[in-house]
Amino acid sequence: MDMTIQEEIEQLVLRCIASDGLKACPKDLAFLERYGLKKLYFFSVEYGMEGVDTSELDGRAGRLIRWNLYSTDFPLLRQKYEREGKKALLECLYLEERYFREFQDMTGKEDKP
Repeated sequence: MDMTIQEEIEQLVLRCIASDGLKACPKDLAFLERYGLKKLYFFSVEYGMEGVDTSELDGRAGRLIRWNLYSTDFPLLRQKYEREGKKALLECLYLEERYFREFQDMTGKEDKP
């Protein structure tokens, strides 16, 4: 399945959510609504502020998004990183270092100086 760069970004973000829980969600309401994560995310923020364990919410989020995870090696994100560097890639990734580290882990790419 050929993906657009936006779809690759979403796949990367979904993988971060699957591994790190709702704290890995972007602050993008359209994204949260598209994947049915909006209520869970805001409950997670509220419960986290109150010191309540949110692992059950993280589990629910993982179950919600698992049907949206597709196999990819992120060819378009790799190209962007190789051509334009980390700064340009981070701009695509909501300026979130967590997503960049996951990209590096999944692709085996080293951080360019």
